[in-house]
Amino acid sequence: MRLSRLCIALTASLAAAPTFAITSDEVNAGIQFNFANPGARAMGMGGAFLGLADDATAAYTNPAGLTILGASEVALEYRHTAYTTPFSSGGSFSVSPFDDTGLGSDNADSNDDALAFLSYTYAGDGWALAAYRQQSLAFDLAYTQEEIGVNNAAGNPVGSLPVKSTRLETDLVNYGVSGAYRFGESFSVGFGLVYSQWELESDTVRSGRNIQLQRGDDSDVSYNIGALWKLNDRWSIGAAYRRGGSFEYRAGNFDANGNPLIVVDTGFDVPHVFGVGVSWRPSDNFALTMDINRVEYSRLTDDYDDIFGAATVLKSDDGTEFRFGGEYVFTQFANPFSVRAGIWQEPDHALYATGPADDASVDIDRALFRPGDDEMHYSLGLGWAFPRFQIDLATDFSDQVDTFSLSGVVRF
Repeated sequence: MRLSRLCIALTASLAAAPTFAITSDEVNAGIQFNFANPGARAMGMGGAFLGLADDATAAYTNPAGLTILGASEVALEYRHTAYTTPFSSGGSFSVSPFDDTGLGSDNADSNDDALAFLSYTYAGDGWALAAYRQQSLAFDLAYTQEEIGVNNAAGNPVGSLPVKSTRLETDLVNYGVSGAYRFGESFSVGFGLVYSQWELESDTVRSGRNIQLQRGDDSDVSYNIGALWKLNDRWSIGAAYRRGGSFEYRAGNFDANGNPLIVVDTGFDVPHVFGVGVSWRPSDNFALTMDINRVEYSRLTDDYDDIFGAATVLKSDDGTEFRFGGEYVFTQFANPFSVRAGIWQEPDHALYATGPADDASVDIDRALFRPGDDEMHYSLGLGWAFPRFQIDLATDFSDQVDTFSLSGVVRF
């Protein structure tokens, strides 16, 4: 009942001031998302698809590739994703200077299922149009943090962080239309408009101390562009830029009795992504692919808002993804089938706290917003092609995220 009343107060508050980025509620440190290309076929090749882009998922990945399609088609994908999210779970740490050697860590497990991609593509002669729905973020998180002791430089207790229960749900769905045109026999360009719907809901309750709430439901319009150059029968090069949307939401910090301390209108800025890729076919039934993507994760924390009155500055560093994959098609059968494999590196993009080295409040945030490590992903996939349809399966696994994909295409 208290949370319900606080939600009403959060929505109705007149104390909000317009601002522009994510807040210092540490539940935000746990949000996990990546920019893997849709489709089990691309996933099986480590997501390296910009230079190939020869199926319906090109509408999102690299719209220029739509000109490769020889027939109109409907495509869909189902994904199951299992997350393992680390958090500071207990123990103790020291401030001024910061020392986290005694700080405990645990993992929160969560699972999400989603219709990740659905599209219709009309293939013309040297041109194509597509409409699609794509879910790039579907994430939920819940955990309880035990009491954490706070010590001074001499190791003597000076306070504690109370038991904390938190939950978060967020998703991002894109609705897009893309078009592509081929110039001559070898060069294509594509452009897409994207309408994005984003939602966020989180509660953080610190026993006897305070409560933080976040609520958001917003939309934005962005775009993606792409180019594909077929150098010859063996080599092709692709490039694409996807602009992330910006969404507003309201966040509040309340005392243990439900009185508002700080309420702000803030925002969630999805990173922009620019990538280049190359595809090489050593033979007609064998393809190797490589993508390099630059992801502007720093957008997550540009002009961020502190809701605790600390001197903390949150950061998230831009990162570069390296994706490699391959596909071999066994064409000697009546219904050819494919085997795929890939590997890619996901750069660390965890939110981390910075600020004055001798500020205890900043050190507390350092204990809650902890940098992570780069993640190596490994993928495997299979596909079966029939005269009118195709079925693909893939899995992508790493230390923190395991994804399973089933996708299909019907051509007519």
